Amino acid sequence: MRRFLAFVSILAAVGAFCALGGGAAAKGKPAVWKAITEALLRVNDAPVKEWNVYATGKKRDPLLLQMDNRFLLIAVHDHQLFEINPSEIEHKGEDLAWDLADRPAQPIRTSDWGDNDVGTAFRIEVRIRTEDRLLVLELPHPPDVGSLPVRSQSPTAQRRGRR
Repeated sequence: MRRFLAFVSILAAVGAFCALGGGAAAKGKPAVWKAITEALLRVNDAPVKEWNVYATGKKRDPLLLQMDNRFLLIAVHDHQLFEINPSEIEHKGEDLAWDLADRPAQPIRTSDWGDNDVGTAFRIEVRIRTEDRLLVLELPHPPDVGSLPVRSQSPTAQRRGRR
């Protein structure tokens, strides 16, 4: 019985330590960021040679934009842009691993935010004020499978093979 009480008291102490923030120093698990294909990027109305844009799962907010060795976190809903230290990002094949909890406290100074639907894509425009650069990012909409033709229920003709 004493061992059981000692075990329970140790568990209670560990639980209290974690609840009071002792475990807050532990880092969260990095999210996997997958590339969004068919996206378009222009900076000051010119194409960028080496770049990619990443998202976690099907969510398109936030986005991680890579231009050469520079990484920018785009918080679309909050209209904020953050500079991410490239050493914090781990490359896993074509994907990236980075913990969103490592986001810097202060965003980059921006203006001229715009995000809207332009038909076949979602367009994000933002001006980085300190560099006077206008980023324009277009993300294609996923295909609408509801607009595909309905398949008929009648049997299809069989192909005749050679004998």
